[in-house]
Amino acid sequence: MTLTTILPTLRATLPDPVDPFLWPAHTETTTEDVVVAAVSMLRLAALTGTPCVHTADQAPPRYRPRGWTPRAVSVAVASVVRVSRPRPGVVLLELDAALPSCAVLDQVRLIGRVSTAPATRTHVVNPLATGVDGPFHRLPAPLPSDVREGDLLCFPCVAAIRHRDVVEAVRAALD
Repeated sequence: MTLTTILPTLRATLPDPVDPFLWPAHTETTTEDVVVAAVSMLRLAALTGTPCVHTADQAPPRYRPRGWTPRAVSVAVASVVRVSRPRPGVVLLELDAALPSCAVLDQVRLIGRVSTAPATRTHVVNPLATGVDGPFHRLPAPLPSDVREGDLLCFPCVAAIRHRDVVEAVRAALD
């Protein structure tokens, strides 16, 4: 639990902390953006549309083994397409992207605007998913309770992914 979780009004002046080992090297956060290797994820989404992917070098581990070389990791940005609130304290989101299996969802960030709303349990609805959880996937990191359509979510991936890895399943559903 962080200070911004306990006192959400701090998010207006203090960015939510990130784990530097789960994000690519040279990642910096601001109150409303994530900058990876001098590339603003907010600006990338504005230029290319969502979903979008940016690949960069992996951050070095705390204790680097001899001969360690960085591998490519990615950051993905998705837009919230639909929001529903079935009961108080629970938010269901539908994204314009498929969540890759390598996504680190406990590091998901709301970018593009500053929210001082308290955090709430958030689930991503994926109509194509089948399995034990069905079409729902719970995000380990709570998002602000005022998340709305058009908001941008940014999350790291521990492997290099391509644009088609986050788009193919969504495109197939539309056909």
